[in-house]
Amino acid sequence: MAEQRMAYSRVNQSDIEIVAIQDLMGSNYVKGILTAADEINQRPGKLLGRSLKVNIEQERSTVSDTKKIVRRIVANPRITAVLGHRSSSVAIPASVIYDRSQIIFMPPFSTAKSLTGHNFDYVFRMVPSNKIMAEQLAHVAKTLGIQNIVVLYARDELSRELAFLFENAALKQGINLVKRSSFYDKETNYRPTISQFSSETFEAVFIASPAAPAALMATQLREMGIEQPILGNDSLNHLSYKQRAGEAAENTIVPSIYRPDKNSIISQKFLRHYQAKYNTKPDYNAAQGYDSLMLLVAAIEQAGSTLAPLLSSTLHFMPAWVGVTGIHAYDQTGEMQGKKYFFKVVKEGELKDLPAIHVPYLLERFEKGLKDSLIKSSIDRELTDFSKVFTERLHEDDHKTYLLDLAQEILGFKRIGIIYENTVDGRRASDYPLLAALASRKELTIIHCEIPFSILEKTEIEQAIIACYGKLSLEVDAMYIPPYRGIDSKLSQQLNSSLAFFKIPAISLDERNDDPNISLVLGKRSDVDQQSMNSMQVYNNLLNGLKVHEFSEHLQSLPEITPNLSNLQRYGLPDKAILDLSPDGFLYSDDRVQSQAQGKP
Repeated sequence: MAEQRMAYSRVNQSDIEIVAIQDLMGSNYVKGILTAADEINQRPGKLLGRSLKVNIEQERSTVSDTKKIVRRIVANPRITAVLGHRSSSVAIPASVIYDRSQIIFMPPFSTAKSLTGHNFDYVFRMVPSNKIMAEQLAHVAKTLGIQNIVVLYARDELSRELAFLFENAALKQGINLVKRSSFYDKETNYRPTISQFSSETFEAVFIASPAAPAALMATQLREMGIEQPILGNDSLNHLSYKQRAGEAAENTIVPSIYRPDKNSIISQKFLRHYQAKYNTKPDYNAAQGYDSLMLLVAAIEQAGSTLAPLLSSTLHFMPAWVGVTGIHAYDQTGEMQGKKYFFKVVKEGELKDLPAIHVPYLLERFEKGLKDSLIKSSIDRELTDFSKVFTERLHEDDHKTYLLDLAQEILGFKRIGIIYENTVDGRRASDYPLLAALASRKELTIIHCEIPFSILEKTEIEQAIIACYGKLSLEVDAMYIPPYRGIDSKLSQQLNSSLAFFKIPAISLDERNDDPNISLVLGKRSDVDQQSMNSMQVYNNLLNGLKVHEFSEHLQSLPEITPNLSNLQRYGLPDKAILDLSPDGFLYSDDRVQSQAQGKP
């Protein structure tokens, strides 16, 4: 079958065909795929000059019945890729057949560790694994102040794996496991299990289970007077959990891979096209389907071919790619890197975002990556504990200093350029004292260019700035961009664009900076309400030992990072730091091209 596919791919100039598997729940996953296919087929050049054809297959209820579909798919040499098979119990055995048949296989929601544990060439995970989910859930519990937790899990292999991984992650976070217990998903009475811990002291219950038994467990927990928050796996993010559990689902915290980004043209384009096609907003299922096909299309375009070995190599080694659900990159096993989970909570029957709760984990992951790199390089130097300092109350100057520190660790620059007026007010306005303090602590060199802004006319200032950019671009490996008052924004953008020729990243701490030529913008979280109202009220009844207004102080100083990933990739800077931090905001090539085409900054 693999040989037939190779032979067909070499000569085929007709439609590029893929298969999309509609899951048993009838989710919007395939609708997301079809939205992406419409976009591709409406482009002038389509895909390598060819149309994209999506063949839809219906998932079966048993593995043996699904295998019949799998064998029929792989017997068709026209099929390039399969997007689907929701359950790990189906995706893992199917992956064996797809890999041997040289079909690119991208299961949308399989989190089991073993999916990428067989050194396959053609299997690519599309969500973070159970290990990442468990680590993030444990970190959320710690951040909420949970010190004691009950762990319950269904006796299927996937739930058991997640529960054990969560236990290990919780213990590392200093959380005490009060009780752990398994249950059969076919049971109807969980009260004897619940009675074993109902009199104990704990602040939350963790449930790893398919949606239906988890809903029954939540209902009986509430009936027996247990009102503590529930932390659940991604299965509890499905509509069926809320429908079955009803009011008992209140205060259930679930991971999610999709949070619409109003500032991303890519995200807004998807939202607009999906709504036009289906007259409703997309959910995480649709977003995952859309990203799966768009990532495959990006690989086909980069490879310039549908030959399976070329596509496999391209997906494994292509630069990090940004979709509506986040950043995608792969290691040699097909394991997902970069992408992370957001978190939602059920409040008054609706899933609502938990602002910023995912960020401390990402900072810790970033710090671990730095430490591992230093150990590997036999370098001994002090590292800032970002996950700690950014959860403290910080003076504005201290906050900016730590943001600059974070920027230096991300980009690794040693010589940073700055333009300023050499007066007390001028140095202050340009953040020069903060940069100088960081330079002293981290042995950096500041290359400066002085301009007497206060005594020059606008034309003279502009000429002086142009001269400074010319001077600094020959001497620095990063440029700090303070807000230049009275400077035409188009000139500023042109000057920052000129840095690209020298592969010099530009850094800004101004959250309002929308110049697409800035490589890295850092600021405070925009999703945390300073007055502890509105968005922060979702944390009511979730916190142990903290009031909402106290908790908001732990989140207000967390960094919000917007990298221009395509800039950084063109400059040859490694993706490792960005993959570890996995920022919420991105400016990528599609955003930049479309922004410029529309005359937007």
